[in-house]
Amino acid sequence: MARRFWWLAALIGISGCLMQNLSPETRMRDSVIELNEGARWGRMDVASGHVAVPFRTQYKLSHMRWGRDIQIADTEILGMNPHTDEEGEGAFSRVAVRWYDQNTMVLANTVIRQTWQKHKQTFLLTNESIESGHPGLLVIPEGQQQTQPAAEPEEYESFEDDSQWSSVY
Repeated sequence: MARRFWWLAALIGISGCLMQNLSPETRMRDSVIELNEGARWGRMDVASGHVAVPFRTQYKLSHMRWGRDIQIADTEILGMNPHTDEEGEGAFSRVAVRWYDQNTMVLANTVIRQTWQKHKQTFLLTNESIESGHPGLLVIPEGQQQTQPAAEPEEYESFEDDSQWSSVY
């Protein structure tokens, strides 16, 4: 009898953990943390895996200076809303970033609003904008700005197309 009780308790415990990991809040939290921690530590291969394909080029350009001209001191997730509409849009997060401009060594604060879209069992970043603070964090370098609308990027299943970013940082 005691043996059955332990098996039942273990089964309930395991199923409870699995059910908790399936919630939209948990999936979005995991995506927000992985993207922002990856970007903070220069792991653009990890971070870009959480970015929607149409926004990926813009994301890489706006974060190109991170790790070179910009040193991230700290990031903090201020809040998130995982609720979406029928198309999976409408989720957002707010992230505070404290960073140094390597040229001036001045500490700056910026709050970024990130827009997310639910995609299968996860969330992908579809837009980033400065909500408050110093606007220089997401500035695209002059020589890198796109002069014409970008062609629709190809979708890859692996990170092989991002290999150039993992070695830059």
